[in-house]
Amino acid sequence: MRRVVMVVCAALFFVPGVMKSRTSRDIPAHTAFRALSSGRVSVKMSGDVHYPGIYEVPAKTLAASVIKMAEPLRPLKPYIIDPSAASPLQSGSAVRLVAEPDGSLLLTVDHMTVPERMVLGIPLEISTMSEADFDRLPGIGPALARRIVEYRQNNGGILRVDDLAEVEGIGKKKYKTIRTYF
Repeated sequence: MRRVVMVVCAALFFVPGVMKSRTSRDIPAHTAFRALSSGRVSVKMSGDVHYPGIYEVPAKTLAASVIKMAEPLRPLKPYIIDPSAASPLQSGSAVRLVAEPDGSLLLTVDHMTVPERMVLGIPLEISTMSEADFDRLPGIGPALARRIVEYRQNNGGILRVDDLAEVEGIGKKKYKTIRTYF
């Protein structure tokens, strides 16, 4: 009887551990980029900090929180906040902390460059891209980039992704390829 109790106790102790350590037979598909809807955003931190780089932070994070993560080179004294730094960061934001000659710190928020956004899988902002930015897209050369910017200027300075199909030199196949970046 004692052996039966010992076997039952051992089974109750080891079975949950064995079951938790088993992997699922369903293997998730591997993706190049994580979904942006995960409630996290990718932010670039640069300037006078110990650890510049790309940080993945929760959505609605303010620039001041990213600065603390990157550890400023100088102690955080009163710093001047650019009005753009007061709102929550979005994926593709570029936070920069610069020490001014008077000892104050200037905090600015801008956008990552197009190549950085492309590598991270962050959608590009078509209305603010330059000729050089369009030239970085696959299948777009300098001449076609110039035509895209001219098309945008001729149509009130606003360009939607669907409008790219109207630009001379962008066929269905090329449009299908480049629209994935926006």
